[in-house]
Amino acid sequence: MCEYTYPNGQKCKRKPLKGSKYCSLHIPFEEGELLYGDKIREIKKRAFERTLERGVKTFEGVKLYDVVILSKKIENPIIFKNSEIKRLIIGNSQLSSLTIINSKVDSIILANSKISSLYINKVDGYGVSICSAEFTSAILIRNSEIKYILINSTRYERKEVTAEETFGEAGRIAGRIEISNIKGVRRIAINSRYPLLEIIEKELGVKFDTKKKEYVRASILNIRNIGFDENPRFKRQIRVYINRFSGQLLIENSTVPGHVSIVNSRVKYPEFVHTTVLNNLIMRNSKFYSDENWNLSYLPNLLAELQVLGFIVIENSEFNNPYLAEVFYRIARTTWEASGDKEKADEYYYLEMLARRNRVLSHYKRGPKTVKKIFRLTEVFFEWMFADLTCKYGTDWKRPVFLWLGLVIFGFPILYAVTQSIEPLNSPLDYVYFSIVTATTLGYGDIHPTGVGKAIASAEAIFGMFMWAVFLTVFARKYMR
Repeated sequence: MCEYTYPNGQKCKRKPLKGSKYCSLHIPFEEGELLYGDKIREIKKRAFERTLERGVKTFEGVKLYDVVILSKKIENPIIFKNSEIKRLIIGNSQLSSLTIINSKVDSIILANSKISSLYINKVDGYGVSICSAEFTSAILIRNSEIKYILINSTRYERKEVTAEETFGEAGRIAGRIEISNIKGVRRIAINSRYPLLEIIEKELGVKFDTKKKEYVRASILNIRNIGFDENPRFKRQIRVYINRFSGQLLIENSTVPGHVSIVNSRVKYPEFVHTTVLNNLIMRNSKFYSDENWNLSYLPNLLAELQVLGFIVIENSEFNNPYLAEVFYRIARTTWEASGDKEKADEYYYLEMLARRNRVLSHYKRGPKTVKKIFRLTEVFFEWMFADLTCKYGTDWKRPVFLWLGLVIFGFPILYAVTQSIEPLNSPLDYVYFSIVTATTLGYGDIHPTGVGKAIASAEAIFGMFMWAVFLTVFARKYMR
């Protein structure tokens, strides 16, 4: 009988290998190689396959080189406890669930397979790779030390309504991808390149259907309490890469010594709690969604909860409501202001003010019109006309110049010509001359307005003075701050 003793005090009932006290599953790697050389790999592989075929699904204390499960349908949960495995590869298969607890597994690969749940807890390993998988419950990676975590083209397929949903609550576990309490992390990636899979395909002589670039779909992606590798050579790299993800995003209690990138995604409730990014936060080609309740409960705290020591870059992204856009643009502006890049800060300030105006506009457009609402909508209109149209909220000094030249050289002269409202008139250029004299408030008196021209000239004089004041204010702010 094998000398391996389980935690409950019972011994393994398998027959020990010749020359050893342990069976083929429990014999240590060094002892097996000393007794059988490279043949021990095949011995362990055959022993695991036979055990799996006999219906045994719980493996405790086993020491295996390669665990390969290909093109199989296994209805019972597979459990590894207190084990040591070099590589665990599951491909083109359908599993009930896979649980790995308190083990050392160098590499875990799940490719082109269907699984109810994947639970990894207290595992010491190099990498976890999940490619083109479907899950109906949850993917939970907890309390482990893993350097690389990669999830590609994986989606949650709802199988049945949960008990929580029956009573009006969202399911807490169903559809969840959770990566929590992980140490020594170098990179967490969603839909990133994974060239190692091609090498494994050639080695095993199989083909995994992982070429399709699909969204990773989950009810929530929760990245929590991550201890990143502090090696300086990783500090300028993207440590959290989220590409083509669809679902809720929650990053909490983590300090990221590198960049965080969210690209080509559809993110619902982008929530950051006690999160510090030591380099840049990049939000590119993505759509972000929230609702009013979430905005009121979370967004006011975002400035305190999220700290970015580098820059926040928001490019070609959309927000489904203006308050969400306003807050993220405000945080982005503050990061660029802190670095002294006023030009970039002005770009985000303008986007922030546009979002703020749209928020006020959408709020007062709802419901029956009251005197207060009409007053506020009128105020928004004047804000657009005098603050945005003239100078982009004080961020563009060229706009008042071109607007002044366009109206004074072309706009007002055409009005005077159409209405025939100035005299005496000796040449068509007198319209332009009179417009310039009026806009600059010189008023030589050699040409004067008549009839409706008096109203036009009065409006132009006010316009001219206002635009010069705007220009001087914006120019001074731009270059003398």
